[in-house]
Amino acid sequence: MSVMNVLRRTAAPAAAGLAATALLAAGTPAQAAPAALHVTGTVSLGAVNSKFTYQFSEAPNGTVYYVKGSVVYAVRGTKHPAAVLHAGKSVLAVAATNKDFFVQIGRLIIEFKVSNTHRVRSWTLPKSPAALTSAGLYVVGGTLWSWTDWATDISGFEFANVSRILTSSPAVHVVSKNVAFPADMAANSGGLYYEATIGSKDYLIRVSPSGHVTKRTDKNIDAPLALAGGRVFLLAFHQPSGKQFLDAFRGSNLHGVFSKQKSTQVYDIAGTGTGLLMLQPGKISRLSTATGAVTGTLSLAHLVTLVPGPSAAVVTFSGGVAHLLRLAG
Repeated sequence: MSVMNVLRRTAAPAAAGLAATALLAAGTPAQAAPAALHVTGTVSLGAVNSKFTYQFSEAPNGTVYYVKGSVVYAVRGTKHPAAVLHAGKSVLAVAATNKDFFVQIGRLIIEFKVSNTHRVRSWTLPKSPAALTSAGLYVVGGTLWSWTDWATDISGFEFANVSRILTSSPAVHVVSKNVAFPADMAANSGGLYYEATIGSKDYLIRVSPSGHVTKRTDKNIDAPLALAGGRVFLLAFHQPSGKQFLDAFRGSNLHGVFSKQKSTQVYDIAGTGTGLLMLQPGKISRLSTATGAVTGTLSLAHLVTLVPGPSAAVVTFSGGVAHLLRLAG
């Protein structure tokens, strides 16, 4: 989740503490309980300012990419961040496979080789109503997904554009215009999952890599979205109650599976290599993808956002410095 979404949700200050606890999953004695969540390494990302977006992207091999202004950084394991590209202009988004990484500068998306940063190819996104101020990229196999937004302090919230790119082709396919909620998205081999307002109705939408669209109405959206265990999860405030729920849907057809109430202090969810994780001030929880029940917790201070991807990581911020914490369990 980006800071854009964190600021749109209410969260209390993070509580101090570094004690880890585990709540064992219910089951028969023959079932092995999941290992306790714990930190395996900490990487300093250095000083960051108010313009830092806290948007992180993880390659399949666990390398985490992020942007500071015009510089793209990569964190391999627990090594110090390495600058992999000096773009010369402000970078809006980055995503990566094991062999290539993709960088967005304005409406231009450029593919680079990880091995030598040689430029491979580029695409130009369609024009937007105004200059872009934020964006996101997701790459899965040979499909690259993009969202772009032009919200400012003056214009306020703006709906985003969504595009689909097959990396073997020069074409950019428009998925939707001016209807998507920025950053409330995730992608896997099944396609891109996002939320949108179309006409007077709100929808949860899946777009397959071939472009086929599946959607279902959902009045509780503008909610953080995560993918795990073949399901789509929304962390949604239900109206008119104002209570927050973890809503689960089948990834294949978006049919509802369950809805489990969660604390209103929870503000982020992510699908990771250690399972579905949930964030609230001072605490990370692992959730069952079958029931939404908590199966383990880890207490940490100064939590900002989870990093979705094949491993597991969380970002903290304190004293003007951000840290990437690698997790296991």
